[in-house]
Amino acid sequence: MEIIMEAFKIKIDCLIISDIHLGDSTARCREVLEVLRKYDYDKLILNGDIVDGLRLERWTPEHWGVFSKLKRLSKKCEVVWIHGNHDASNYILSRLLGLRVRNRYVWKYGRKKFLAIHGHQYDRYLNNNYIASQIAYIFYSFIKNIDYNGILANLIRNRSAVWERGSLEVAKGALRLGRLLMADYVFCGHTHKIHSEEGRGIKYFNTGSWVEKPSAYITITGDQVELHKID
Repeated sequence: MEIIMEAFKIKIDCLIISDIHLGDSTARCREVLEVLRKYDYDKLILNGDIVDGLRLERWTPEHWGVFSKLKRLSKKCEVVWIHGNHDASNYILSRLLGLRVRNRYVWKYGRKKFLAIHGHQYDRYLNNNYIASQIAYIFYSFIKNIDYNGILANLIRNRSAVWERGSLEVAKGALRLGRLLMADYVFCGHTHKIHSEEGRGIKYFNTGSWVEKPSAYITITGDQVELHKID
């Protein structure tokens, strides 16, 4: 059966996914697993916030299922874990999956150069107002848990001036680093807002998160980059 399933997978070079937040009760584990199983890839980039702190007591069987899948994939393809602000320490993460955890990752396909970085490094509100940002995060998490249709959470995310400013700051900072590294493409997470733009010849993508709808991920085949959304 597994051999038959492999034959139906879509062949790509690279899959990029971020902000799964294992340990968060709203994590869309079933949809994450569907994406991980849909493609045949040589490289998987986990672009930060794969776990929501080291709160293993909150992990359901579905959360452990995603983690087990990632562990199996690490034996079949190159898995790159980029550190995010909600992830546990690099040391703990590397011990859990047997992977080296990076702060950013640069690679090439043909003549194109790619940069992946979680993006929290450029979130000034988070970095300058840590306590306030943690209170806001707890409040938003509470809203998500009672807002089954996601309407109120989406309203907060899309109407918040602080959230929008943070999203733009992350894009601006990541693009600035991309120019320094002479990258053609830059990929971030962190903001939980799906976004794409182009600045000075560099294309920027943010893959949103898997604790809200819609969620998103990136596929790369050769120099073809595609942003996919899942409602």
